[in-house]
Amino acid sequence: MDIEFPRLADTLVDGIVSAWYKRPGDRVRRGEPLFAVETDKVNTDVESPHDGVLAEILVAEGERAEVGQLLARFAGAATVEAPPIASSPHTSAPGEHTAVSRPIAPAAGSSNGGLTPMRKRIAERMTEARATIAQGSCARQVDLSAIERHGVTWTAFFVKAFAQALEADRIGIAVEVPGGLVVPVIPDSRDASIHDIGVRIADLADRARRNALTAVDVGGAAATVTNVGATGTLLAFPLVAPGEPVILAPGAIVDGRCWLALCYDRAHYDEYAADQLLATVVEQLAHAADRADG
Repeated sequence: MDIEFPRLADTLVDGIVSAWYKRPGDRVRRGEPLFAVETDKVNTDVESPHDGVLAEILVAEGERAEVGQLLARFAGAATVEAPPIASSPHTSAPGEHTAVSRPIAPAAGSSNGGLTPMRKRIAERMTEARATIAQGSCARQVDLSAIERHGVTWTAFFVKAFAQALEADRIGIAVEVPGGLVVPVIPDSRDASIHDIGVRIADLADRARRNALTAVDVGGAAATVTNVGATGTLLAFPLVAPGEPVILAPGAIVDGRCWLALCYDRAHYDEYAADQLLATVVEQLAHAADRADG
């Protein structure tokens, strides 16, 4: 019986095995957490698909594996002699589960310039994005002073407006976590109420920071919102990541106004189409203000 690296999202091609919760020779029950995976989208535990005894680990902690790659082998119910784990520096992702019965060194990664494995993977993806995607961008200023938020985060308004402008349901939101950045996805973003979107954002952000997202929470986004204004940035132009055609970056809100940057893959949008899309986002935000007045 073999254990392979799982496909946790449609666009996932590889990731890091950040922890093994069992050692060779340990008995494992089906459905029991077996190992942890770290990707540029999510950190998650992977459950064992088999009952039996872990016979051999082929990809050690901290090593990268491709989707479908063989990670470990199981024996049947009989006890087996534990072979040594493949030699590799032991690393762990920040905030990972501590149920491992052996010490694991922190993922400081001095050889990576201080980058955690997740941030290193993000850097690799951005290098890939710059090399393979014809990046374009445009920006508009929007007046938000007439919107009554009623305690709802601004990100919810941006997600709703972006989903309606794209006529898309699944919008990703960039969330900073201790080890890097993850992008959980809000389903039904086009039709859900602002309040419901705000509740879902809070839930996803909380679970992302607790390393409690699941494979269902990531992948399949039509586009992403990264609220760079949350840290005070007035205007930024993030790179479009492989697998998505466009990303919206709202800046900090000053005197009721903010800059919206739209970055896009020129294989999907030309300058005119991208600017029209951004204009539609601004229009949808104006409708939000109209609804507040009404």
